[in-house]
Amino acid sequence: MHTLNDVRIEAELRQDGILLARTAGELDALGAPVLRDYLDTGLGTSDFVLDLEDVTFLGSSGLQVLLDTDAAATRRGQRWAVVGSHRAVTRPIELTGLAGLLPLRPDVPAAISWLTLPRPAAAAH
Repeated sequence: MHTLNDVRIEAELRQDGILLARTAGELDALGAPVLRDYLDTGLGTSDFVLDLEDVTFLGSSGLQVLLDTDAAATRRGQRWAVVGSHRAVTRPIELTGLAGLLPLRPDVPAAISWLTLPRPAAAAH
């Protein structure tokens, strides 16, 4: 468990090889760096789910962490999903127009299911 500034992250590597990181607390200017540190050092090369169901506030700093995570996962060839179904998470994502950019799923089973779908074949040139 990784805890600081009232942000808590509990991670487990599932049997299917997907890392599930459950995050709780406020992802504001103080809390977002805790999540960023974890994501920068704790992910390895596994595909992963970032579960934000217990996040009580998602501010601009937290949104930036999600955008940076998406870019880093793309660079590393990782697939990932962010889980959030309640207003504290979905509203800022929707209001900023990030809903179409981030791999947002309503719950962990939906995220796992999406990550285990076969990857699309690369287009031939």
